Amino acid sequence: MGVNRTLPDDRSQSFFEQLRTPAQLLSLLDNLPATYFFSKDLHGSFVHVNQALIDVLGLNDESEVLGKTDYDLFPPEVAAQYRAHDQAVIDSGEALNNHVCAVPNSAGVLRWYVETKIPLTDVNGKTVGVAGVMYDLEKAGALLEPYERLNAAITHITNRYAEKITLETLAELSHLSVSQFKRVFKQHFRITPSQYLSRVRINAACMLLRETSASVESIAAQVGFYDASHLVRQFKATMKQTPREFREHSKQLLNSP
Repeated sequence: MGVNRTLPDDRSQSFFEQLRTPAQLLSLLDNLPATYFFSKDLHGSFVHVNQALIDVLGLNDESEVLGKTDYDLFPPEVAAQYRAHDQAVIDSGEALNNHVCAVPNSAGVLRWYVETKIPLTDVNGKTVGVAGVMYDLEKAGALLEPYERLNAAITHITNRYAEKITLETLAELSHLSVSQFKRVFKQHFRITPSQYLSRVRINAACMLLRETSASVESIAAQVGFYDASHLVRQFKATMKQTPREFREHSKQLLNSP
């Protein structure tokens, strides 16, 4: 749906070169509704964020973000995803367009965003960082209209992930057959409904591992897995570490200076 941009032609290049500073354009980004803008250097440190992103992070001003990385602002598993996407853009030198991602808000509830990231280059063409914009699925309106038919299913999973959830129920909520639902879901979110449900449960498990001393067995029951071994298998496949390793790593990060 977006415009495919190539490198600017001589006329546009000449125009932008005469600007006193790129910050003149950055000021526009502070007033875009439901749009979160950021730029980072090669080390993942934020060098600019717009007011909308500051607000959604629950902070007061840009000074609380500049120089920090995703690991300073988000849970480790979320920060790792962000960093992996950044590095893919840096390594390839190509944009990551309209990537759909789930991000927990300050209350731990997953929200869906559509994200585009581009590499930032210096005058010699060397990549020096990344810039990106994120649109909140619930606020972006017509831009994300193709996802609206799945909203009821997503909401059902978000609110009732600890219960038994069937594909038949999700398909019915979306007014689709099971086969249509599976196809449409994967087309838009690039994962299967079962994978998404598992990620929601794992995200909930991560919160409990970080914030409580509950056993793995207890957490498995609380977030909807059959038993502890089922949680461990799914957790390790997604997080590349066991729940106990994740809990220990989270404690180390919390206690680090």
